[in-house]
Amino acid sequence: MKIQTPGLIIKETNIGENDKLLVILTKEHGIIRAFADGVRRMKSKNSAATSLLCYADFTLYHNKDTYKVSDSVPIELFFDLRYNLEELALAQYFCEMALKLTPEEFEPTEILRLLLNSLHFLTNKSKPVNIVKAVTELKLISLAGFMPNLTGCAVCGEDEAFRFSYSEGCLFCLECSVDVKDTTVVNPTLLAAMRHIIYSEFSKIYSFEIPENDAELLSLITERYVSVQSEYKFKTLDFYKSLIKGI
Repeated sequence: MKIQTPGLIIKETNIGENDKLLVILTKEHGIIRAFADGVRRMKSKNSAATSLLCYADFTLYHNKDTYKVSDSVPIELFFDLRYNLEELALAQYFCEMALKLTPEEFEPTEILRLLLNSLHFLTNKSKPVNIVKAVTELKLISLAGFMPNLTGCAVCGEDEAFRFSYSEGCLFCLECSVDVKDTTVVNPTLLAAMRHIIYSEFSKIYSFEIPENDAELLSLITERYVSVQSEYKFKTLDFYKSLIKGI
């Protein structure tokens, strides 16, 4: 059976001397693992569009449980990210999140759209890196089924002076949070940004500005929320953090 679909390569593994196993986040068929024979040869017609972060129109052949890449036409290669190691590491973290968090048998149209937009903003540097990271983390974990409830205190309904619970995925007012573990204070600016990311129309989720210090705090909050909810240690995140800390 032949399948034609746009998709973003979120993982690649070299096999033998000339082949690859690709993990492709497709628009209509979810995550597909496909063999790409001979693409590591210089003269391969598919070499340009079968690398990590390449967004392409793929022609795949499906036989039993195996997919093979027949053809690939590049749409966007995000090649400039390879010139900045920190940005490349962050992009790889986004891909690892998508691989880990995208549910099986799930049509990830919005997850694919989110990753493409985030890679675009990383490439053209039109948004602060911490904002791109925070939006990607909070929106992706929400699309994966772990959307936090940010409407008000989960106990009394209070609508100001909040602490955010990473494990519960909700807000508690200062009084109700006394016995709740693993929380952090969210000021009005942070809360407004988190609500914007979750509740705004998709096309507007990046359309906000906050001070640099708040953007850094927001990035730490969304990062920890993804970690707690997914119960997974992302190696690409560790690598990215080692780069920005100069370790």
